[in-house]
Amino acid sequence: MKLDKKQAIDRRNQQLGGTALTADNSHFAILDRKRNIWWFDLPVSQLKSTEWLNLLLYTAEPEQLQHLKVPTNFLRAHISEMEVRNAGKRKASISLELSADRDSLLQDLRPKGSQLGFAVFLQA
Repeated sequence: MKLDKKQAIDRRNQQLGGTALTADNSHFAILDRKRNIWWFDLPVSQLKSTEWLNLLLYTAEPEQLQHLKVPTNFLRAHISEMEVRNAGKRKASISLELSADRDSLLQDLRPKGSQLGFAVFLQA
């Protein structure tokens, strides 16, 4: 089964028994099997407008949806350790490549990043 962002948000909200995740506070990525990563482009402007960003990581085979609830204050505090595209401009974004490899699970693998780990934000 193929999942899109809306379906992933709906599924996760159903699991949580509420409507905490919205299109505005959530980002969705499908595992890139060739590189074994989930790729996200997070607008820097969102770091000011919300307390949390929800990263939904989907793997088709075996079907699995993982949820990272990342505090925006963590992202702001570590922004210098991540790759930022168009820094200082209106459309600036944090580019993340989160690893699916067992040895580096949920670490940012972007070349200009510092291997920042996101596994601590994995929700049950």
